[in-house]
Amino acid sequence: MMKLRIQASLLVVALILASCTGAETSTQSQNQDTESQPTTSTDALLKYQDVVSVDYMEDHLTIFASDSMKGRETGTPAEGMAADYLAREYEQLGLQPMGDNGTYFQNFNLNATKTDSIVFSLYTTGEAQQELVDKSTASKNSIANLTRQFGGSDSLQGQVVFAGFGVNDPAHNISNLSGTSLKGKWVMVFQDIPHVVDGDTLISPSIGARARFQSIMQQGATGILLIPSGDNYETMAKEMQSGYGDIDNMSLAYRDSGSGSSGGFSRGYNVINPQLAAQILELTSTTELDNYQQKLVKEISDFKAKPLNYELSHIPYTSKETISSKNVLAFYEGADPELKDEVVVMTSHYDHVGVGEPDSTGDRIYNGADDDGSGTVGLLNIAKAFTEAGKNGVKPKRSILFLNVSAEEKGLLGSRYYSDHAVFPMEKTVANINTDMIGRIDAEHKKSGVEEYAYIIGSEIISSDLDSLVKAANARSGQIELNKRYNDLNDPNQFYRRSDHWHFGRKRVPFVFFFTGIHEDYHRPSDEVHKIRFDKMATIIRTMYASAVMVSNADQPPVVDNEEFIEITATDN
Repeated sequence: MMKLRIQASLLVVALILASCTGAETSTQSQNQDTESQPTTSTDALLKYQDVVSVDYMEDHLTIFASDSMKGRETGTPAEGMAADYLAREYEQLGLQPMGDNGTYFQNFNLNATKTDSIVFSLYTTGEAQQELVDKSTASKNSIANLTRQFGGSDSLQGQVVFAGFGVNDPAHNISNLSGTSLKGKWVMVFQDIPHVVDGDTLISPSIGARARFQSIMQQGATGILLIPSGDNYETMAKEMQSGYGDIDNMSLAYRDSGSGSSGGFSRGYNVINPQLAAQILELTSTTELDNYQQKLVKEISDFKAKPLNYELSHIPYTSKETISSKNVLAFYEGADPELKDEVVVMTSHYDHVGVGEPDSTGDRIYNGADDDGSGTVGLLNIAKAFTEAGKNGVKPKRSILFLNVSAEEKGLLGSRYYSDHAVFPMEKTVANINTDMIGRIDAEHKKSGVEEYAYIIGSEIISSDLDSLVKAANARSGQIELNKRYNDLNDPNQFYRRSDHWHFGRKRVPFVFFFTGIHEDYHRPSDEVHKIRFDKMATIIRTMYASAVMVSNADQPPVVDNEEFIEITATDN
């Protein structure tokens, strides 16, 4: 009897323990289910802006913009090194690859040309038979009386028109580009624009070389011939010799029409030897040319373009090349079951201009620490902030795609390729947050002493909703000055079309572009890491991180409510 009672007691205890263990296991399972569901709290996400670190960005940019990267030029082994570096970092952070065949790379091909030489021939025109006045060849081994600055990938021929300083400025009663048709003509102008003379403003400072170029080309000119000041033509021409035999005029292979055009800018943009310019203008010397220039300054409001009895042919001898390039794509999935299929795309370009002409110190490597090493490394730090939040159970509702594009310096080609081959449908892309050059300050802010600022382009130009979200994000993060100076569709610099957000905007995706302006080291070997203002850069990156949080967690995505921008992009589809 005693033995049976003990056995019965042991059985009861076993059942009780089993019941308790089962209850405990059930409770643990419920807790694990609860813990596996991340919070999507905006407040909780914003706390991770503190992951943005000066040390992190400085460490990575020191490598990314080092001489060993050789300027990260599109289509070179250096571009591949930079892309591999980014892919390794995203992999270590745990972001998903969204490129081709399970990689982080979206590959694309570019058509390009290699120019061996250009032959320039100048003829007189008129009723009599054409007469050759000058013929010269520009190549690695010879200097011509004209020097290509860029473009000129096609054979070109046209009459020469002299247009003074080449500007129309109604506010100051100047119309140099009036008086004759410029269509199909070579437009010869003095390179220096006399904005201010003896303290008086003759031409608006906003009308610079870029604005002049656009005004002339919009009238259908074959090309521009710049007359330089001083006596340094030969030195400048020698510097340009090294470009012959190099790859240039890149274009996206899938967009080429098969018409035989090499892509890129096919019309001409050349500098002319002042001695030849004087001859064309029927002046006896460059001294007379200088005097004539001064005379035009005094009579600038009276001068209008006039045709000359000369015709110029520009014949390049080129070969065609195919170049491979790649974008880098890394994906961070959102946590909301209904919204995670929508994506916020954060972009920077990781390419730069490579190895080129040496500066006064002999440095030939264009490191691109600011352009756009700063934006690219900044995105890495934002990716780290989101992944750190995720490790602690905090995630955004919508997903984030980190997109580092290449071939921006060749004409926004990488972002164009992505926009036409998007891995997420554009209708599911709720916003683009783009950044380029955020590590320095421009002359205006140096003068004013304001350092923590960013020029904001986009936002209400395309979406007032996005503008409101960025402002709210900034108030809770970097608290930088959001400068709207260039946020204008009439901005003569046209920064709204000069970085990769353009190709999202043309697809009706609201965008905001963060940058801090042009500085003295822009596209020079001196754009180096030791000049980057990392503390200032960190404030911008925090505002960008917070902007991504606010957009990804918004109840409704920002909408396009400015059709004027969409109309401007219509010709680029």
